Amino acid sequence: MTTLVMVAVLCTGLICYYLLPISSMPNANFPTINVKATFPGALPETMGNSVALPLEKQFMAIPGLRIVSSNSILGNTSIVLQFDIDKDMETAAQDVQEAVSTALPFLPPNIPYGPVYRKVNPAQQPVIYIGLTSPTMARYDLYTYANTLVGQRISMLEGVAQVTTYGSILAVRIQVDPVKLVTHNVTLAEVSEAVQRENVFLPTGQLDGDITAPIISVDGELVHASDYEQMIVAYRNGSAVRIRDIGRAITNFQNNKILGQYVDSKGAQPTVLLAIQKNPDANTVAIADGIYKLLEELKDQLPAAIETHVIFDYSIPVRIAIGDAITTLIIALILVVIVIFMFLGKIADTIIPSLVLPMSVIGTFIVMYAFNFTLDNLSVLALTLAIGFVIDDAVVVLENITRRVEMGETPLHAALEGSREIGFTIVSMSLSLLAVFIPMLFMGGLIGKIFSEFAITLTAITVISGFISLSLTPMLCSRFILPRNSHSYKKSMLETFSDKVNTSMRTMYHKMLVRVFDHQITALIIGLVSLVASICLLLYIPIDFVPDEDIGFFVIYTQEMEGGSSARMLNYENTILELIRDDPSVDVFVALSSVNEYRKGLNFIHLKPQDQRPPINTVIQNLYKKLNAVAGVQSFIKNIPLIDLAIGQESRSAYQFALQGIHADSIYESAKKLLNAMRHDPMFQGVNSDLEIDTPQININILRDQAAQYGITAMDVENVFSLSYSGNLISLIQTAIDQYNVILELYPEYQRQPETLHNIWLRSPLTSNLVPLSATMQWKEGLGATSVNHVNQFPSVTISFNLAPGIPLGTALEKLEKFTRELVAPGVSAHPIGAAQTFNESIQSSGYLLFATIFSIYIILGILYESFIHPITILTTLPPATFGGLLTLLILGMPLSLYSFLGIILLIGIIKKNGIMIVDFALENIRVRGMAGREAIINACLARFRPIIMTTVAAIFGVLPIALGFGANAAARRPLGLVIIGGLCISQLITLFITPILYLGLENLYPTSNKACR
Repeated sequence: MTTLVMVAVLCTGLICYYLLPISSMPNANFPTINVKATFPGALPETMGNSVALPLEKQFMAIPGLRIVSSNSILGNTSIVLQFDIDKDMETAAQDVQEAVSTALPFLPPNIPYGPVYRKVNPAQQPVIYIGLTSPTMARYDLYTYANTLVGQRISMLEGVAQVTTYGSILAVRIQVDPVKLVTHNVTLAEVSEAVQRENVFLPTGQLDGDITAPIISVDGELVHASDYEQMIVAYRNGSAVRIRDIGRAITNFQNNKILGQYVDSKGAQPTVLLAIQKNPDANTVAIADGIYKLLEELKDQLPAAIETHVIFDYSIPVRIAIGDAITTLIIALILVVIVIFMFLGKIADTIIPSLVLPMSVIGTFIVMYAFNFTLDNLSVLALTLAIGFVIDDAVVVLENITRRVEMGETPLHAALEGSREIGFTIVSMSLSLLAVFIPMLFMGGLIGKIFSEFAITLTAITVISGFISLSLTPMLCSRFILPRNSHSYKKSMLETFSDKVNTSMRTMYHKMLVRVFDHQITALIIGLVSLVASICLLLYIPIDFVPDEDIGFFVIYTQEMEGGSSARMLNYENTILELIRDDPSVDVFVALSSVNEYRKGLNFIHLKPQDQRPPINTVIQNLYKKLNAVAGVQSFIKNIPLIDLAIGQESRSAYQFALQGIHADSIYESAKKLLNAMRHDPMFQGVNSDLEIDTPQININILRDQAAQYGITAMDVENVFSLSYSGNLISLIQTAIDQYNVILELYPEYQRQPETLHNIWLRSPLTSNLVPLSATMQWKEGLGATSVNHVNQFPSVTISFNLAPGIPLGTALEKLEKFTRELVAPGVSAHPIGAAQTFNESIQSSGYLLFATIFSIYIILGILYESFIHPITILTTLPPATFGGLLTLLILGMPLSLYSFLGIILLIGIIKKNGIMIVDFALENIRVRGMAGREAIINACLARFRPIIMTTVAAIFGVLPIALGFGANAAARRPLGLVIIGGLCISQLITLFITPILYLGLENLYPTSNKACR
């Protein structure tokens, strides 16, 4: 029966393995919704006060809302709503829809587009970037194929949240000369009204005769730019005034400022870029597979002149990382088996416990599939770590059975009695190990949700290994271990050598143990020192979050001075393009100029494979030096983090710090001081903010009394500015593929200097004569805001920053707190958000997690042993282990990162098994064999010495591939392996002597009854 059960587990586990989806990390993200509203040409203050604020007031009433941040720029508002980790996304979306509907009456009545929302975090990095290029096709035609044919089809794929198209759709731009308008006695408003009259698509109905009912089709729509040039605007002096008489109509772009270039080894060429973002719970690899399949299907539908280029695919480093992690798992398994073989010296004895490893791992795949887990870095890491300690149970069972066989028992009797004798120990070890993982299941927030999958995976493999060790292992021992008293049995050379080594080590340990018993006070002082040293090291070692990953991709954000023009930004981008192209580590990249604002640029950089370049941080630092040498433009480089927790419209650096309050002036002044301090501190890099309040601005003062004399209203004045400069649509062109804007504006040369305002005229409703705009208003130059930002409805400034190499996040946040106390005005709230906020929350909960772990172990051991005292003896193994792990970090100059702390938690679970094996056997000696306390503990130490050393070395070799940094992006996980190895090595030198002494002292105070109670 045992064999059949194991075969069933093996087959089912392998099936589940192939069904598990692949991902980089567990599916754990804050539910996030992005609400956007567009009002072309509206000032940032108008968007912030009239559009963002009414919406925010309604959003703030939604339950489960974590943070609301908004960014309002010229003509656009973007509001990001981040909910609690447990909030259901569909429920959140319904709440947002209701809030938007409630806010609609409070929005400007002439806003052309209502607010729309998507279930996506705009600050989250896309999973795939695809560029389309063509040497012959016009860019607006390329955009049509990219956006309509490719982008919209991709957006229909399961798991895709949003496809952003960097480029511009086609538009007909009617550009007029204000001087010619005056010459022909025509105004901008009249041109706009004429276009709206002549480009119409009204329902025209159909006839209904005796036999037929023909549909009426009227060609009232103007489609091509040439049609608009011929259009009559008005009649003056009996002659028709056409668009061509006062200007021109051209086929152009809706946004004619943005320019994208795809750059590879062959050169640069115009491109339209697609950035695909996924839903929070979607699988990256599955989305990538779906996109590649779709692109293959679309090949026949795209013109031959169009080429598609995958700039970056996040699923590729995910696949590589998972492949390397599985290889690491296999290497760890092989190393552990070799260690067991070296200690036992016999192949049959080695194979028996070694079968527990693959069976436990394969059985865990069943649990992972049942819980909808993914095969990701953390789950595979959990399995790899488990290799080192799940074999403990089988080794302890095997060693106990083998010891009884060597004492003359038959294999069958030894298997039955040995497994019974050791069964309680195995249960104790397994349950106490589960106590380590249980607190992880109840951690709150994002980190708790991420590590709950890690904890459940470890819990599953621990339970499965314990079950196999008490079922399969004794059965195999009874069948394949030879009787040691048989005349036909002869030890091999390796077995003989192994026995000699084990005997020598045990004899040496016996002598040292007896000597230590003569210096018990000294030993206890050493144990106490290790406890105090652990606490001191915890307070001294700097704290970090998650180390940077090297996925071969990063983003460079560029910006020039506030108010910079699109033409100058294009020149800067071309200079930066050459610097990036000359870097030998860069494979391909896309450079975008005038993105969102005229003065901003974006560069998506894909590096060569890791074996052909330096580490990504080295590449970034080298690029920083080159880019910072370009005068007049700032560059900010963001390496894509493993866990992207940025909040807002965009985060140009890894971490964010927000200032908010009621009084905007105090916030802005404090932000300027804080920015200046951070930029002059070498600890910080890429310091930037969304504070943009010094943008050159033309302030218009309407002379209302003078305007009223001509019958001209404020609406007439603002309307003429909107028609001249806003780029807003005045009509739509309807086609079978898409809708295109008709835009009215002045000639470009009249949009460069404010003096051209003198060339604009309006018509007086009272006299029907033209009136110069300058007669109704005055203007002067000033400064204003490019963007208006809110956090939780209040004015805010968000500062983004990177850290210099080697600077832990905890140290940087301490410095920021110091700056905040010194520089931030009273009444202004300053606090980290995004990844930095999650880091603070995880640090605050880590102490509780450590305490909860130790307390859980104590409670479970107390229940198992029915004692308040003996669990304390077992827990004395923890301080030396913690001290060893922290000392390793200190010596190697590593911070206490999230991975390091995880290593300490796992170290606690591993090392206390040694105490259990010793204490459990000592209690058995007293209760069953009637030994005295000293004799019982010494006998227990000697009897359990070999399995303790064997399982410790196996655990060390199990995490050795992790500590050595094997595989892609393994450097981030190295501290975890190093902490476990350092803790095991140092703790064994201490606990093998301190635990017996403390046990004896407590046994003398509270003697154990010699009556068996199990």
